[in-house]
Amino acid sequence: MAMSDFRCTMRFRVPFGDVDMMQHVNHAAYVVWAETVRCTYFGDVLRDPLNGSTGNILARLSFDYEQPLDFREEVAIGCRVSRLGRKSFDFAYEIWSETRNFRAARAATTMVAFDYEAKSSILIPGRWREIITAYELVAPTVDPSDVESRQGGS
Repeated sequence: MAMSDFRCTMRFRVPFGDVDMMQHVNHAAYVVWAETVRCTYFGDVLRDPLNGSTGNILARLSFDYEQPLDFREEVAIGCRVSRLGRKSFDFAYEIWSETRNFRAARAATTMVAFDYEAKSSILIPGRWREIITAYELVAPTVDPSDVESRQGGS
């Protein structure tokens, strides 16, 4: 994908604290960056508080590191919802060097809609589905069996 496929983005310069003894960005920093832009998505796009009684919980995290990033490099990270299920949904992320014009990493997370009071998964709220579908430039995939179950099919 290209950064232009991501409406939710974050841009910054790599801080010193994210660089490790190998003199490039430590792999753990990428995870924090992805989590930060995902939190931005929830606040700015879905307009839901992260500390409410319902929200989401991380079920899976996957990263592919392609090129190292360096101290003070200009970085852009984008995130988008790439799949909507009944109770879970996936985010896709890309991290780009704007200084050297290459993709440095890509990632995916699976999130589960969650009721923190009941301590159990819940159906993805209809309001989220509507907002996500209207917001994303590239439509998220939807499992056909999920559509049938939400419409009362088998």
